[in-house]
Amino acid sequence: MTVDVERVKRAHPIADVIAAHGVRLRASGRRFFARCPFHEDDRPSFVVYPDTQSFHCFGCAADGDVIDFVRRVRQVGFREALDVLGEREPRGAAPRAEARVPRALALDDRLILTAACELYHEALLRTPHALRYLEERGVPEWLVTEARLGYSDGTLLQPYLQRRRLSVRRAAAMGLLYPDRRRDGEWREAMRGRVVIPDLRAGYCAWMTGRVPADDTSLPYLDLALPKPLLGYEVARDHDRLLVTEGPFDWLTLRSWGFPACALLGTHPGAQPLRLLEHAPGVVLVLDGDDAGCEAAQALADRLPSDVSMVLLPSDVKDVNQLGRQPGGRETFMALLSAAEGDGDGVTAR
Repeated sequence: MTVDVERVKRAHPIADVIAAHGVRLRASGRRFFARCPFHEDDRPSFVVYPDTQSFHCFGCAADGDVIDFVRRVRQVGFREALDVLGEREPRGAAPRAEARVPRALALDDRLILTAACELYHEALLRTPHALRYLEERGVPEWLVTEARLGYSDGTLLQPYLQRRRLSVRRAAAMGLLYPDRRRDGEWREAMRGRVVIPDLRAGYCAWMTGRVPADDTSLPYLDLALPKPLLGYEVARDHDRLLVTEGPFDWLTLRSWGFPACALLGTHPGAQPLRLLEHAPGVVLVLDGDDAGCEAAQALADRLPSDVSMVLLPSDVKDVNQLGRQPGGRETFMALLSAAEGDGDGVTAR
């Protein structure tokens, strides 16, 4: 098979693919910096160059293009990396006209994502270690149900979609599945072994990310092959003031406290999340307390035309979720929010 590598690189912007594998990128000029996912990296030595569609780590010397990144991070060969990127079909499958997913989800795509969301939610309720992880992260039982959190054991999605006559190929194009290189015509679940956090909109699921229920991993999150949303915006959009945080579990913490909150899913939001925030009457930024979070909060505040305030977290906590797991964490946050808001009247928990 002849592969037009340059076309593959154009079709899959390297920064988007790397971010979708859970690597937190920080913009600096025309480049992005991050802690390297391939070795223990105490400081950001991993650099992504969108202009040349390449990456390089100044710590371990890993480098290459988007295909090289997928090969290394997934520990697969060249052909399998193309499978992950949606550039090849299993042997015997009809060629597809277009591999890339359109920005507006079709009805069938919504049905597939919603079916996966409900399947994973039911699986979570039968998986004690995943439920324990959520409890340890401070997520209450009522929010597990309300947010339709889930878990993938890696065995259920393909037969479930086939029983409901939903397209397995469309599920793969959106990043839910990828071809099993050991068995023709079979697929593997991308979210297997992960706690699943969906983005719900008007009764359907439009996006999801998967979190490994452990902290000793260089790639904690895996997103779908869809543009990142402003997580939780549909639930919080009608409020006068939105609390905007960085990660999914920070969002879950704020939501458990009754705040209208949404998550950027990183420190460099895309065009659509930015447009949504630009139309919000008021925004309270509650990003991580590290240097990247503080820099991102200031950069975002400078770009938004709406009334913006920033909550500064204590120096000994990384993020809102960690604060929420400490004794008196909610009370501490309320005091910080009051200080950020002046008189504290801007945002109230329900």
